[in-house]
Amino acid sequence: MESAGAPGAVDFANILFAGPCNRCCPFCIGKQLPARVNVNNLDLFPPRNLDALIDEVNRLGIRQIVLTGTLTDPQLYRHEARLLDRLRARVSTGAQISLHTNGVLALRKMGVFNQYDKACISFPSFRPDTYAKMMGARRVPDLAAIVAHSRIPIKVSCVVNEHNAGEIEGFLKQCRAIGVRRLVLRRIYGDRREWPILRGVLARSHYRGNPVYDIDGMEVTYWDFELTTSSSINLFADGTLGSSYLLAETPHLAGR
Repeated sequence: MESAGAPGAVDFANILFAGPCNRCCPFCIGKQLPARVNVNNLDLFPPRNLDALIDEVNRLGIRQIVLTGTLTDPQLYRHEARLLDRLRARVSTGAQISLHTNGVLALRKMGVFNQYDKACISFPSFRPDTYAKMMGARRVPDLAAIVAHSRIPIKVSCVVNEHNAGEIEGFLKQCRAIGVRRLVLRRIYGDRREWPILRGVLARSHYRGNPVYDIDGMEVTYWDFELTTSSSINLFADGTLGSSYLLAETPHLAGR
């Protein structure tokens, strides 16, 4: 693994899952990675090289651990609760454990969902036609029910492209109405197009180089991966341990 810097210098650690998915997003970041790191690990416990990741989390004093995916959704992992138990038993930094999910299984697995410290749900539209264009399926998760049944903080992550850019004003209002308090509007990695959103709204602050707004009491961040100053270590599904926040630019994945 390339050097991750001094203790306290890394924002979070990702545990990445790969395998069949319940959605088919055209902008899926896993499609930009070498095939060999996307080996199916949905039925494997513990994930390959987990001990090495935990050792790095403890050595670097990392306070955030994220379960997420490259080609799949982490709630498709067969040993979700068992992995949470392992992390809480072995991580000594007091790290929060976060779920980054598409929300498709959240209501069915609400028991384990609520075992996390917080969750981020990828959710681009309430409209089935738009959702299908962006997520590859027409069935829209019931975000209002997820928020209502959750006992942990939820952030919504909304990718913005040509399919939903015109809906953002109404999307923000609907999210606010169902109780969402934090939301991120995300540029697709590598897409430099500008979208007509948040015009005339002044940022109240910046986080890791990205502007943060207050929209009727809801915190909204406009996230540009390529301008972000965040840092992470990442455990890929094949056991590779890297330390590039931009997964597709992990140096020693090149040419693999």
